[in-house]
Amino acid sequence: FLFFFFFRELQVRLVTMADAAAAADESVSFFNSIKPGFGGIPAEGKTPLLPFLDACAAIVPFFDTLGSTAFKPVKMDINGNVSKLRKAAEGKPAEMTLQELLQSEIDAKTTGAKNSATDAMLWLKRALSFIREFLTAVTEGDRAAKGSVKNAANAAYAATLKKHHGMLVKGVFSMAMSAVPNWEGLVTALKRKSVDTEEQIVEQIKGFVADFSAHLDIITKFYADNNLDPKP
Repeated sequence: FLFFFFFRELQVRLVTMADAAAAADESVSFFNSIKPGFGGIPAEGKTPLLPFLDACAAIVPFFDTLGSTAFKPVKMDINGNVSKLRKAAEGKPAEMTLQELLQSEIDAKTTGAKNSATDAMLWLKRALSFIREFLTAVTEGDRAAKGSVKNAANAAYAATLKKHHGMLVKGVFSMAMSAVPNWEGLVTALKRKSVDTEEQIVEQIKGFVADFSAHLDIITKFYADNNLDPKP
């Protein structure tokens, strides 16, 4: 009986702690709550692998702010590619960089192998490019214009992922684009229960884009220099 009482009390405390943590998270805007972020990762030509993957995983909930379950395949794709890269890093030095991991596959001539780290990072790079294009377009354009968020999403998709997708996936994205919120709805979703103003949210978005663009540009250059991103 005492064991049961203790176990039950522990369950209650854990649930309470989880609820409190969730409530605390909601009091901070989305981009201020991302931990770990890209900003603390050195961007000096090579990308620390594990911190980078942690930051990529942390950005996945961004798609929830777009308010459409149609983005679920995108979330699954990003998480799946992060998992493949983690698996490829198993047994490797903890301080290994992404470029060293990819170079090892280049040297072994396994970049085109099924579930290769090179292929996983290629698709992760494309997804990150979509996020960057979308956030840049939505903050630098006429935010108050009708359909501004939807237009930004469509333009970002056309510039990054669309050319690599088949008809079925294009249809999924078309459904997702039709369900994105307007600018006010997006700001509300990103703001959550914080007291941040619209302009503060915009600055947070721009700061996030700047932080992870530094890494995305380095990775994009690596793929271009090594002919790892085939044209569709």
